[in-house]
Amino acid sequence: MTNKELQNYVSKMQVGDKQAFSQIYNELKLPVFTIVYRIVKSKETAEDLTQEIFLKLYKSSKIHAKNYRAYVFTMARNLAIDTLRKEKKQSIENIDTEDRVNTTNIELKIDIEDAISSLQVIEREILTLHLSVGLKFNEIASIVNLSLPATYRRYKKALRTLKTILNGGAL
Repeated sequence: MTNKELQNYVSKMQVGDKQAFSQIYNELKLPVFTIVYRIVKSKETAEDLTQEIFLKLYKSSKIHAKNYRAYVFTMARNLAIDTLRKEKKQSIENIDTEDRVNTTNIELKIDIEDAISSLQVIEREILTLHLSVGLKFNEIASIVNLSLPATYRRYKKALRTLKTILNGGAL
């Protein structure tokens, strides 16, 4: 969905069109959840915060943003960080019973999540926004309040760190 189409749905949602809200929700729920999850590292908390974000969006009558997608992602990031600050310790995501069948995949997932969790919060955010959400570096830079070169350097540093960790090296 393009930004223009998204803006159109936002306009319709603000006048009470539930179908437009449904379209926005379906378009943004996974990227919002991913952003929040990478910060709070708890599936349950991420699900709750994702719902809270969309509830706030649905209740808000006037949202004026040039880039609605960036607005929602910034909102998700800020809420997740605020929650993380309130809850100093986060629970680790429970592995679904279905996933236990393939222990190799579980071990790989755990290794990757552990490696990602060892990154600085800003690096996790940049990595998630680029790889999972598909945002461009200039969009990410505006969300995380860094310059474009600094954002790109942090991204490259995060990749190098992950590669080192996953290849058996320590930080």
